[in-house]
Amino acid sequence: MAKSCGATQPGADRFSYPLPWLERAQIERLFSGGSEAEAVLLIQQIQRLSGPATAVVYCEAARDLGYGGTGLRLTEAIARAGTGELLRARALAEEILSASPGNLSALHLLAHISVASGDPTTGCDLFGRVVAECPEFPGAQAALAGLALPGPHYREVLARLHALLCPETYLEIGVETGVTLALAAECRIAVGVDPDPGALEVRLPSCARTHAMTSDAFFAAETRESAFGGRPVDLTFIDGLHWFEQALRDFVGAERLSAKESTIVLHDCLPVTDVSAERERRSTFWVGDTWKALECLLDARPDLRVRVVPAWPSGLVVVRNLDPRSTVLPRDMDVLVARYRDREEVHRPGKWPARYGIVSNDEAGLREAIGS
Repeated sequence: MAKSCGATQPGADRFSYPLPWLERAQIERLFSGGSEAEAVLLIQQIQRLSGPATAVVYCEAARDLGYGGTGLRLTEAIARAGTGELLRARALAEEILSASPGNLSALHLLAHISVASGDPTTGCDLFGRVVAECPEFPGAQAALAGLALPGPHYREVLARLHALLCPETYLEIGVETGVTLALAAECRIAVGVDPDPGALEVRLPSCARTHAMTSDAFFAAETRESAFGGRPVDLTFIDGLHWFEQALRDFVGAERLSAKESTIVLHDCLPVTDVSAERERRSTFWVGDTWKALECLLDARPDLRVRVVPAWPSGLVVVRNLDPRSTVLPRDMDVLVARYRDREEVHRPGKWPARYGIVSNDEAGLREAIGS
């Protein structure tokens, strides 16, 4: 029978978080005959199953048995951070870094601790160091984006745009799993275009249909009449191939099907790291060089009303005051592509130029973005 929570087992006073139902000898037997690496793996499993407080107990027991390598100290630091012992967790992480300044796991943990301690600036710097050394370090780029782009996820922002604009017709370039196309449930006609839609994760509304083709092929073949019953497209979301010239061509095609008062939204134009903004993919967290499409629109089409919502993970560009009869972009497309293709200077998060028209990622900012 389990002992009451008030009972104390022999040796339990040596632990910060006594487990009154567990004999000290039982803990020691778990580590008996194993290597430190095996002990660390066991404690990590314990943390997943029983939480950080229990993991701390096992870390202390492992240290009492003579284990004390970097892996155990890092595991203990993570566990203590999970229990809210930020000062102790920080001390352990800094201890590791003093002996091994390039330990990315300790840097990553210290970044999280800094954010949790109310110092996001230091957290950003540390996450940036981790990404610079290893773009694929798990969660580093996503965490950095979360700090640079706070507020609702871009899908929530897109859903709110539907609610504010009440579009009757909707066009989406890049369907993927169908989650954003499903937001068009109140539209009369919703069209999704993707050469390889893949497996849909949601049931699409009855108003929606998909075209399994490239966006270039769609815009070459379809008109307002054939695709939207003669109506202009009220709202377009461009989230297709992550190359800027494709996003630019998609904008041209979408604007042609729109009306002056319509809205076009582009995704992935606020990258938070250099590696995520590169033309060719080198990391899982990747948005491509679509940010150049924003730069190009601002330069070549000053007649457009452009506002940028800094929504996680890579921003939404809201474009209004459209001109379906404009010939500027199609006429100069080759020149513009050549001009912007090799541009590399990515603006640092929070230091975007004033001309981007950054608005707050909230209701007031979204209303400003659409001019409401």
